[in-house]
Amino acid sequence: MRSKKDKHGLWLFGAVGAGFVAIFAAVALNSGKARPGPDNCVGVVTANTVVVLDHSEQVTQQTRDEVLERAMAYIREHVAINERVTVFSISDHSRKALRPDVSLCRPPEDGSRLTESVKLIRTRFQNNFEKPLREVLATTPLDGKESPIAQALTDISLTAYLRGSSNTLLIFSDMLEHTNKFSLYSCSDPKDVIARYKASRQGAQERPEFKNTTVVLNLIPRLDQSKVTLKCRDALWPWFFGNNAGTQAGLTFDYLPGGTSMSLGPQGAKK
Repeated sequence: MRSKKDKHGLWLFGAVGAGFVAIFAAVALNSGKARPGPDNCVGVVTANTVVVLDHSEQVTQQTRDEVLERAMAYIREHVAINERVTVFSISDHSRKALRPDVSLCRPPEDGSRLTESVKLIRTRFQNNFEKPLREVLATTPLDGKESPIAQALTDISLTAYLRGSSNTLLIFSDMLEHTNKFSLYSCSDPKDVIARYKASRQGAQERPEFKNTTVVLNLIPRLDQSKVTLKCRDALWPWFFGNNAGTQAGLTFDYLPGGTSMSLGPQGAKK
């Protein structure tokens, strides 16, 4: 007959054995998981967040700080694990060379202390995701000759970056479209601004066709624009974003702090 001490030893031995079995099972389970690629993505990505920065013109420091804060806050609070975050910047080069500044999936920020190195997971999260996004979002805009906002947004909508089952589009811009074919600065009547814009897009897609896309427009204030120019802007963009199907479709906007004066040439073009 076993003594009380022997029974305790057997129980302890069994508990330790069960613990090792659990650890080995967890390790085996983790080893069977798909490995992330260089962009942190695992398998098929079904959710996307796209951040568009209008870099066609300089902005005040408080505007830049708020752009960074709003974008990072959204990413921290709303972007899910394995959701892709892509940042585009709009500039003179966007019309012919629109490419992502960075495109990464969100990796796990934490893990099981039993089978994983939590410190390593957090370090990878910061170095491979949070840091590169923050660096791109903090880039200083430069003055440009054109602001091809509409074309950039239309082009992005035609890519896989906004064709998941769930999409979010965060825009940081003054939304003052200005190209050699169409400019809000030369608009004299808000009633014909959409027709004029459509004419400028002859032979190409007029406006984006979104699906399950939440559009969040963060508007950079401009303090020196005429009332007519601002009315033309406010008439164009609700129509532009109006082709959005799906249960997650929506458009919201909010102003950013600050506001700068622009240098305009004799024809109302940016210098």
